[in-house]
Amino acid sequence: MKGRPAEIPDSYRNDLPAFFKEMGFKVGAEIGVYQGEFSEILAKDGLKLYCVDPWADYGDYHDSGMKTRMDLFHEETKKRLAPYDCTIIRKFSEDAAKDFEDESLDFVYIDGHHGFKYVTQDIWDWYPKVKKGGVLAGHDYIFTAKKPYQLHACHVKFVVPAITGALGVRNWYVLGERHGENRDPHRSWMFIKS
Repeated sequence: MKGRPAEIPDSYRNDLPAFFKEMGFKVGAEIGVYQGEFSEILAKDGLKLYCVDPWADYGDYHDSGMKTRMDLFHEETKKRLAPYDCTIIRKFSEDAAKDFEDESLDFVYIDGHHGFKYVTQDIWDWYPKVKKGGVLAGHDYIFTAKKPYQLHACHVKFVVPAITGALGVRNWYVLGERHGENRDPHRSWMFIKS
């Protein structure tokens, strides 16, 4: 399967916390938190979690009500994650990555902006922060662009194979079978850093 994903049948991203615990992982980061729902799933299993999200307009997309919605989502996330060992970091991903030592995290789960340049930058910035034997993973292994350079399309399905090749990652995985019924609608991808 070198250079292409192996599909893990009957698997979901909600299986990741148990897998992380089985691997002995204790601390990780989620990049792109939105309302904190998946963060809570990760944190419920006793994992220390850094929750990184700007809760802001990226600048290439303008929506008059975005600031108000993002502020509300930030407050909702703080309330949702208050009972857990979570540190909420309201910064853009590339800025937050600079605050972490290389190889300081057991895992990173990327679910931020899914546009080509953003998902590429997220993987590139956070890869060094994962320990050897740790996991780099992410959500929405799909492609949704209907035309070239579409700003708000999801390009993950093309970025992940390219960047794993650039990083020399030989084996990587997608949770759930392509046509399987027992999977998330938008699958997650992952690899173990060697």
